[in-house]
Amino acid sequence: MNKVRNESGYTLLESLFQLIIAATFLHLIVLFLLFKESTHHQLTDSQTTEWELFMVDLQLDLSVVQTINVNDTGTVLTVYSMDVEDNKEYSTVGGVVRRRVGNQGHVPLLTYVQSVRFIDEGPMVAVSVTLQDGTERLRRVAVGLRE
Repeated sequence: MNKVRNESGYTLLESLFQLIIAATFLHLIVLFLLFKESTHHQLTDSQTTEWELFMVDLQLDLSVVQTINVNDTGTVLTVYSMDVEDNKEYSTVGGVVRRRVGNQGHVPLLTYVQSVRFIDEGPMVAVSVTLQDGTERLRRVAVGLRE
């Protein structure tokens, strides 16, 4: 009849340990929500999204090239690769920055552009764009020259 029951509950140490774990997860959740809000705010603007996509395309095209050439006014950037048919030219026509591949056709990359200027800085190319609403954007892109 004398059964010993193990009815021990949480100890203070176990409770403190669980409280520390819960506080850590709450901090991570708050940090995630803050990051999500800032990213959502930046990417909801269509011009910002278009600008970022333009810069991704430009960086991809400049990753491995033979040479680059910027005209005297800085409005045309030509990227020369090993294959002559794969040469790319960035220029602006009618408020649109476009890319031509092999001097054929064009792909519009950035719209509502008032002016664009490409600046050759050696291992970098600076791109300065003024949008039609007066917003100015500047970014430097690394150039990967093939030996």
